[in-house]
Amino acid sequence: MDRHIKLVTFRVNEIEFKFNGAIKPDTQFRITPKIESKLGQNGKNLFVNLSVRVNEDISSPVPFNLNVVMFGHFVAEKEAEQRVYAEEAIDILYPFLRAAVTSFTANCNIPPYILPIINSTVTEENSAKTEDKDKENLN
Repeated sequence: MDRHIKLVTFRVNEIEFKFNGAIKPDTQFRITPKIESKLGQNGKNLFVNLSVRVNEDISSPVPFNLNVVMFGHFVAEKEAEQRVYAEEAIDILYPFLRAAVTSFTANCNIPPYILPIINSTVTEENSAKTEDKDKENLN
């Protein structure tokens, strides 16, 4: 696949983890991570924040609460729509985010949590909807 962007650098900006000690043994979990991306551009420089959040809600207990934010700096090498840049950035950054989550949870002495494989197009659309909802809820 011919890319429009090139990765310059990436880093994990934030990791929050809280073990849920109230869970009973043999509890079955259905973990549904919330994945969001935000893209900023300054000329040919692209800045991407890719985040994943696992939080408990009343109907679906989880063994831990987790929030990881990863930052990526890219350079646009070819002209394209922002949607294309965002999809490519997610395709490039997501495996690093996935590895960070797996490694971190394994180092917490719990079974490692492996994020599911995603379709960057779907993630970008969900992120855009989430950002619109966030704007609606501003006071």
